[in-house]
Amino acid sequence: MLVMDPSSLDDLRELLGDFEAEMRHKNRSDGTIKLYRRHVLMLVEYLEANELPTTAPEITREHLRDYLTNLLERPNRRTGKALSPQYAHGVYRSLQQLWKYLYAEEIIDSNPFDRIEPPSVPEKPTPVPATDDLRALLKACEGTGHAERRDAAVIRLLVDTGMRVGELIGLEVESLDFAENTALIVGKGERPRVVPFGDRTRTALRRYLRVRSQHHAAHISALWLGRRGRMTGDGVRQMLKSRCKQAKIDHIHPHQLRHFFAHNWLAAGGQEQDLMMLAGWRSRQMLARYGASVASERAREAHRRARPGDQL
Repeated sequence: MLVMDPSSLDDLRELLGDFEAEMRHKNRSDGTIKLYRRHVLMLVEYLEANELPTTAPEITREHLRDYLTNLLERPNRRTGKALSPQYAHGVYRSLQQLWKYLYAEEIIDSNPFDRIEPPSVPEKPTPVPATDDLRALLKACEGTGHAERRDAAVIRLLVDTGMRVGELIGLEVESLDFAENTALIVGKGERPRVVPFGDRTRTALRRYLRVRSQHHAAHISALWLGRRGRMTGDGVRQMLKSRCKQAKIDHIHPHQLRHFFAHNWLAAGGQEQDLMMLAGWRSRQMLARYGASVASERAREAHRRARPGDQL
């Protein structure tokens, strides 16, 4: 009769499957769970390479702290450059979630992350695209073909709603409501929300739907279609890269369009609480992060409107 060593049940490799199941139960996205898995296995490799314990109760605060420090000194396997503080911070957050789970399951007696500070991340605001660049980008999409109509609609919808790429590609034809000019999207944690769009976006979407009806994959429910069927997130990123090159402007990442949306909402005097609802944020910390690179510009404009010194 095979008897399993009880301590092996607490090995991180054995616990990883249980942790993933718990994350699925909490509606974490597949992408987030894959990221957690990659970061946990990176830690296991480090522990094994340094002949350190991989059994959860035996892993100490010092082991984890040394590992996070090592990350900042480790070169990227592809570029050879040191890993960024942002990357180390992401690893910290992943491992923090695992140890929170281990403590909740009483696999460990105390949580070492309660006394480990996250890696310091220098503030690096995401640049907000210039309006003229976005106009040039849309001009590069002029035409009546499927790709041109689709790309124009994609760009306008991203700019007009601030939705994430993952939310964009999850849209179906029936997600659009032209009676209300809204789109029903499913955000992080499988949380649905309705976002409105303007008349120009409506026009772009209607034009796209007309040419979409002639596509060989028009029968599937996905809104965005590529050559082979459903358009992917990588397809959206590649499309933007190609259109930026065609427009002869610097590359614009899809997430910069989300920053553009947030910045312009706040610059126009939009309420922060409304922005949180539209963007699908639960934490007010996101308000400080999005559009931070042009926050000083908004402050100057607010001062010009208020003119406090001129009131005396």
